[in-house]
Amino acid sequence: MLPNPDYEPQPLEEATTEALEGEALRSQDWKRLASALETRRERLERDLENADEFERPLLELKIAEIDEQIAVLREEAGISKFIEDTVKFSYEVRRLSEG
Repeated sequence: MLPNPDYEPQPLEEATTEALEGEALRSQDWKRLASALETRRERLERDLENADEFERPLLELKIAEIDEQIAVLREEAGISKFIEDTVKFSYEVRRLSEG
């Protein structure tokens, strides 16, 4: 795709930040955080396979906590993606209507 000389990322970024109520993280950032936790969870699962009876409850608790955190991060990613897409759509509609 050829660069659009009329494309102005700055106002779009500002509008997105405003719509996200000042949140600096974008959907991709939330996804990367969730991915990092998923990697951590995989390591804990491997540790759980080799754990003795005393270590298992703690590892299971940590895995459950990470599962909750991953779910929250995925939800935040979805919300941010929806807001980002809505802002981009509105921006493009306004830009096209202006000529």
